[in-house]
Amino acid sequence: MKKLRKSSVFLFKRRALDELGKVIDKNKKGENNSPPQRFSVIKSPVHIDIYDSGPRKLTVIFLEKLRRMVGEGCTRIWIDFSETRKFGSGGTILFFAELSRLIENTSSLMIRGSLPKNNKAAQVLQQIGLSKLLKTKNKTECLDGDVVNWRSARGQGAVGEKYDEIMGYYDGRITESLQSELYTGITEAMTNAHQHAYIDQRGDGITTAPGYRPWWMFSQEKDGKLSVVFCDLGVGIPSSLPRTRPRLWHLMRNMSQGRQIEGAVRNSQTRTKKQHRGKGLRQIIQTISSCKGGKAIILSNKGWYSMKAGKKDSGDFADSIMGTVIYWQMPLPPRSEA
Repeated sequence: MKKLRKSSVFLFKRRALDELGKVIDKNKKGENNSPPQRFSVIKSPVHIDIYDSGPRKLTVIFLEKLRRMVGEGCTRIWIDFSETRKFGSGGTILFFAELSRLIENTSSLMIRGSLPKNNKAAQVLQQIGLSKLLKTKNKTECLDGDVVNWRSARGQGAVGEKYDEIMGYYDGRITESLQSELYTGITEAMTNAHQHAYIDQRGDGITTAPGYRPWWMFSQEKDGKLSVVFCDLGVGIPSSLPRTRPRLWHLMRNMSQGRQIEGAVRNSQTRTKKQHRGKGLRQIIQTISSCKGGKAIILSNKGWYSMKAGKKDSGDFADSIMGTVIYWQMPLPPRSEA
């Protein structure tokens, strides 16, 4: 038998080690993406979003199933993100809020999850803090430009510092007048969440303490535009009107939820009846929507109301998000021009 040269032996060893390394890496990925024993598995939608009826329907069904599992006493849940490819801002903040609420209000609940096969989706999980919330071993490096610019905040009540956490990054790029109105609008949304949204239990079987009134906020810079999205998991604008605005509700009770949202925004007023408050949300929607390339959308329960280029529109979806999501989008100058 012909004796192998030292160089050939080295080459064979090198190849064997490389193959062994691949097997180990594969096993590690398998461990990370496989549910541990005694975990109930729920599959995440391919596209998490609430603005378009197709993805919205699947997102709402997914969140309903997640809440039902918890309500039925399931305390170990594994979310399979393997096929998830896209996280829309509205659906993502709603999902993040739902997860936070379930974890914070259910003792002994353990929710974990796998990583998406799609690299950008895995980056989003990492960037906005979903991986941390789920305690997922996500070591994906966030490199894509439309991912690294996601920012998130959570709070309760009108907290100006939380606004600065997200919007301070854009100082000097948003005009001073628009920055002022944006601040007014967002802090008004925070106040509305505290005063109006949580006037009653949500009705999904998950009980929360009377003082539990959080909101969540994301921002994203993409394609020269800044998007800000705000969420609360209260009873929703249409459901709050009978108690907070009985006269308005009497006039609009037979209208679509979209029209009810429009009426609530147009006739904004806080429960404290203070005249200097309650106009911020209406003002910012009108101001931003009148900017070139700007738009604003409010989604609450089944209803939606939007303004784009000064034009109003509203309507209803077939399903309810059981809460309120407010979305603003405005153009931003390139950083070199700031």
